[in-house]
Amino acid sequence: MRIIKLFWLLILVIAGNTSLNAQQPSFHSLYAHQAKSVYGAGERIYSKIYVRQNNRLLMQPVNVYVDWYNAEGLLLEHQAYLAQKGGADINFLVPKQYASAFLRMRAYTLISINQIPEFRYCDQVVPVYQSNLSAVVTDSAYNKSFKAGQDTAMNMSNDLIMITKHSQSFDAKGKNEWSVINKTGDFVNLSVSVIEDETYLPSVYSILKDSKTASSFIVQKSPAYTDAFIQVKGTFLNDPEVLKNTMVSFSLMKRGTVPIIDDVPVTDTRTFLIDRLVINDSASLGIQLNTRKKKNQKFALQFQQLGLFSDAPAYVNDFGYPLPELRFQSPQARDLASYVPAENEVVVYSTSKSPLQVLEDKYTTGLFKGGDAIGFNMMTPNAISFPNIFQFLRGKVPGLQISFDDQMNAGNGKPRLYWRSQQDTLKFFLNQMMVEMEVIQTLNINEIAFVKVFRPPFLGAALGAPNGAIAVYTKQGDEANYIPKGSMLAQIPIKGFTTYQPFIGPQYNSEKQKSVIDKRKLLHWVSSLHLTPEEPEFKINYFNNDRSKRHRVIVEGVQQNGNLIRKEWILE
Repeated sequence: MRIIKLFWLLILVIAGNTSLNAQQPSFHSLYAHQAKSVYGAGERIYSKIYVRQNNRLLMQPVNVYVDWYNAEGLLLEHQAYLAQKGGADINFLVPKQYASAFLRMRAYTLISINQIPEFRYCDQVVPVYQSNLSAVVTDSAYNKSFKAGQDTAMNMSNDLIMITKHSQSFDAKGKNEWSVINKTGDFVNLSVSVIEDETYLPSVYSILKDSKTASSFIVQKSPAYTDAFIQVKGTFLNDPEVLKNTMVSFSLMKRGTVPIIDDVPVTDTRTFLIDRLVINDSASLGIQLNTRKKKNQKFALQFQQLGLFSDAPAYVNDFGYPLPELRFQSPQARDLASYVPAENEVVVYSTSKSPLQVLEDKYTTGLFKGGDAIGFNMMTPNAISFPNIFQFLRGKVPGLQISFDDQMNAGNGKPRLYWRSQQDTLKFFLNQMMVEMEVIQTLNINEIAFVKVFRPPFLGAALGAPNGAIAVYTKQGDEANYIPKGSMLAQIPIKGFTTYQPFIGPQYNSEKQKSVIDKRKLLHWVSSLHLTPEEPEFKINYFNNDRSKRHRVIVEGVQQNGNLIRKEWILE
């Protein structure tokens, strides 16, 4: 009997400990890997924020906030990013007229700012080169603290990742190719920077030294909600009986993108939650209550956007860390580092999509995608002001002649279209199905979303279209200017995530591209490199600048189990 009592007592103790462990609060620690250690006024700063939860890589999404301050502590920009798989790509454009020798960067999450002060923020200083300032020296305390344990940690990193070289060239604009290989058998999140070594300034930060190891004792307050994605919470002030079994329809509309349209339920407490939204900058959220009662019935609504999207936390210059100082290793390094390329010296490649590219991706497929064509967005006030599509196209496509049999009747007669001579015959497509011209002419212009005019020859037709073609696409019902008929949408302005401008290095594949002057100090930057056991290898390709003969490569990251990774070496 006594043995049975002891057994049950042991079970209760284990259950109690398990319950206590299950209730342990989560805690966050953040670290920022800067693509390079010093920037110039007018340059874009590239960084990667790593987020660990309970000292493991945080695999769930979480909102990360980054604030940029000048040397005096004045807030320059408050940013919000969505971190996924433990990392967030961030950037900041240094003002062209910035006159101080450094910027302050502060990163945090909703959980981290509810911890004790020492663990609330990832605070870093980003030096900004100023030609009128005297040379400064490296803070010895930073160097010593990093040097003390770096050898052991570096050796461990060698067991976690491996580098394999494929090709290497230090000629002007020469191509380099090598691979990063994951040896852990686990998921790893990495960032890689390649810098010309001739102008390299040692960074005062390292993931091995500055990523903090924490415990549940640092937590001061647990947030009331999970801060991930964009969330809008609303409460109706009407009688709960009226709101039973009702749904809230919402439409997230942003110019140049296809909107999100969906429904969410109203709870017994008269509340609803719209979450898991991802937008950049700002957008308009339309909300309508779907009820069986009279459609014109009014409903009082309170709403709030969850998250710290509006302002940075209030405080007065409480960074609490010394300002590191940097020394140029030689006068030559100082001269090279001080060089800021003119706007016409480096080729800039953009990956942001225009509204036409969005429409192209949405509507076209197969041989209709791309090609020698001109596209038109028909969902603009100017486009829908024309009586038909041919009147709209008239004079807008170089080389395409459009006339009408009855010019006196407001151009509503039969249109004639040709490129070179009146014997040319274009072919017409409606939603990529070949139709007669009359079908296109009688189409209501308000129903048209996108038009592509293909120059001759066009190969998308069954028997070919040697004289070109016009492809017309009708709306699918979810376009950006679409609002359901008879709706009573309440428009709510919401703020989205900060737009990240990805790093894009030049591609020197032709002599024309090689004619530009290239004195980049940051040769390559890979901010989100995810390696798994199934896909453990990633190839890195980049081109040299015009002068460098030595490249410094720095790899930092976190394994899913929380192991920190840093590997640094010289290519020469």
